[in-house]
Amino acid sequence: MISFVAGDLLAGNEAYTAQGVAEGNQEGLGTGLALKISRRWPEVQVAFKKQARSGNFSGGDIWTLKPGPGRPGFVYMATQPDMYHATMPYLRKAIRILAKWADRQSIESVALPKIGAGLGKLSWDEDVKPLLVEYLTPGPTHYVVYEIFRNEFEVD
Repeated sequence: MISFVAGDLLAGNEAYTAQGVAEGNQEGLGTGLALKISRRWPEVQVAFKKQARSGNFSGGDIWTLKPGPGRPGFVYMATQPDMYHATMPYLRKAIRILAKWADRQSIESVALPKIGAGLGKLSWDEDVKPLLVEYLTPGPTHYVVYEIFRNEFEVD
């Protein structure tokens, strides 16, 4: 099941938060959602960087971290060959792997941003959203896509 909502992804109640990042051992976690996560839960970035530096994180792969005290679990998806552009082949593979992982692990819910369409520069309406609908609609996991980001301090 998939829902598109407006709100603050980091204030949600989903069991996991997923995001797209560059493959390999790049140090590009200093912008966007990755920066917000690292400021709020620095242990997440430390754990991810350890994995990324191992050389076992390439295009379309996912890395997961179980929920911890006071925080959701995280799924980092290698949607970008570099820090500046996502690609549809990487995103497609990562989304398919995410859906299979969530089904196998009986994950109740996953929050996602407009993955690949912000800093990744892919077209949200033409490419990314239809892909998410195709792969994330079936199955028992509830995917909550924060299509419009708003935090508690913003007003309409």
